[in-house]
Amino acid sequence: MDPIRRERLSKLLSLILRHKPERFSISLDERGFALIDDIVEAIQEKFDHLSTDEILEIADGAEKRRFEVDGDRIRARYGHSFPIDLGLPPADPPEFLYYATVPARASVITNGGLSPSDRQYVHLSLSEEIATQVAMNQTDSPVVFRINARQATEAGVNFYDRSPVILTSGVPSEFIDVLKEAAPPPAVFGRRRRKAPPRR
Repeated sequence: MDPIRRERLSKLLSLILRHKPERFSISLDERGFALIDDIVEAIQEKFDHLSTDEILEIADGAEKRRFEVDGDRIRARYGHSFPIDLGLPPADPPEFLYYATVPARASVITNGGLSPSDRQYVHLSLSEEIATQVAMNQTDSPVVFRINARQATEAGVNFYDRSPVILTSGVPSEFIDVLKEAAPPPAVFGRRRRKAPPRR
């Protein structure tokens, strides 16, 4: 498949299955699945000669594993902005997980913990590098947090494995450490320009 067509189709599938199924007259079941045939029919006007095989190719080949197929149905694996029961059992997380965000949100997380904003779950990363890369879509200077996931689990916080991301409904601040502060703004060198005297 052409890379541009693949990217456009993947983004449209995300819109339908994660955020706006009703806009395309798509019905999701209680686990977030939609019929592939319904998806194809709904978006054929935007993609000439769209086939079921292309939908399956997107689901099977996406590096971030955004979608999964079950027979004749497809759903988003994570990222929903509306409540959906994914039917996931709690998983044993690694000792640490990571989250990065814009500097303006850092104090909110430090004081109040992590909670979903526009998604059903908080998305956590398996490494500092991955978390930083995700946050770089929003800022050049992310703040990186380390989540003491194993301690949080022992305290009753549930985590769900949707590799390559780990989902959770929230994490109290006591299990969150600042791993990397935002980089300071670059220094400005050179002489300051003198203000011109007022004209008389």
